[in-house]
Amino acid sequence: MHKKGQKRKRDTGQRNAQMGLFAKKSRTSSELKELDMSVVAGYLHTFLYIKVDGEDKLYASGRNTLGQLGLGDDTDRKKWTDVPSPKEFEIEKVIAGGVHSFLKGKGKDVEDKLYACGRNFEGQLGVGVKGNRKKWTEVSIPKDFKIEKVIAGAAHSFLKGKDAEGKDKLYASGYNYYGQLGLGDNNNRREWTEVPMPQGFSLEEVIVGGDHSFLKGKGKNGEDKFYGCGHNGVGQLGLGDFNDRREWTEIDIPQGFSVEKVMAGDYHSFLKGKGKDGNDKLYACGRNFEGQLGLGDNEHRNQWTEVDIPQGFSVEKLIAGRENSFLKGKGKDGKDKLYACGNNSFGQLGLGHRRYRNIWTEVPVPQGFSVEKVMVGLHHSFLKGKGKDGEDKLYACGWNYYGQLGLGDNNNRREWTEVPIADLLKKSQEDVNDRKKDGDVLEDSGSSGSSTGLNPRDYMF
Repeated sequence: MHKKGQKRKRDTGQRNAQMGLFAKKSRTSSELKELDMSVVAGYLHTFLYIKVDGEDKLYASGRNTLGQLGLGDDTDRKKWTDVPSPKEFEIEKVIAGGVHSFLKGKGKDVEDKLYACGRNFEGQLGVGVKGNRKKWTEVSIPKDFKIEKVIAGAAHSFLKGKDAEGKDKLYASGYNYYGQLGLGDNNNRREWTEVPMPQGFSLEEVIVGGDHSFLKGKGKNGEDKFYGCGHNGVGQLGLGDFNDRREWTEIDIPQGFSVEKVMAGDYHSFLKGKGKDGNDKLYACGRNFEGQLGLGDNEHRNQWTEVDIPQGFSVEKLIAGRENSFLKGKGKDGKDKLYACGNNSFGQLGLGHRRYRNIWTEVPVPQGFSVEKVMVGLHHSFLKGKGKDGEDKLYACGWNYYGQLGLGDNNNRREWTEVPIADLLKKSQEDVNDRKKDGDVLEDSGSSGSSTGLNPRDYMF
């Protein structure tokens, strides 16, 4: 190796050590407590982000044909693989869309930074040009804009934040065939475009499904307001018809219902909140062919329809996947409970079989495990929580053809299978397999990548 190459390699190792990419010590399962750990699932790819003792660790597994893992290649991974972090960048959040990914964080001067990789044929990375990215590519942020949140759908993306005067601002980029960007047309956007807000509306939250979008917030008098746009072919906007919307359209909230949370799957949607009696209420609309609305049938709904909550169950969280749904909460005895419905063709409901469910069915949780969070991808699922000794644990089930469960093989799982976090953190980091030289983990936003030219409706495969 030339001397210049040797110096670059030493610099890389030093930077990675500073950014926390290398574990300093081995850990036993009993030491895996109080980890700041998150799992982020795209359609067929998964990220595992762990912050422990001030160190950042980012791993990825699964489908990578369009570079969505940010590893600089297009090779799938069936086991957790170390993801190199951009230079002088501190990760705050990892976001996965259908087949694209973002890293949100801070640069060396504590300024907002955004990086992206993966499919970009529709412009969903917001880098100004077409072309997929196999490496983390810096994304230009709109001038005088402070990012609060990045929201990614199947092939479209939003940036929510504030301008220099502290006013709410929303920007969008990507696939807009159904009008899901709320810009009043059906034209895709390759760069971040400001999204006009409904008059007198104060934005609180942006929620995206596959090709539909919602805004939740307050009206000028402080009342709850709710808007939607985009694909509505199976009634997923809850507007009483099957017509797509190009502009933000106000959605009527069920009478006497107070919205706390809006959830969107690929083609179905939920409202979680309280009725006028103060009790938990749940409403659903959209695609229901697989029973994902939990209504006991397989008929689509184009209006918000009340969902029967399991008796004695208090809903804490609802998670909507592509064709399935989960309810996390407490039973009447105060113990954690988990329910699921919808598509189970790959065992993604964790019920031990592959039969669909059109009613909420209790999901057996691993013995001694307390569920904190449920994450779902296309046809795979994760449970994050605590073991009986208080250690952090992660379980997975469902489709694993591309290794998206991070279990080291390509076998599907019908039951919750523990993901070996302890083994992962014990492993000494390889020097990213000598794959990358210093600076090789990034691309300039102006460089063009290759594109597969897939039909946008096929991007998940």
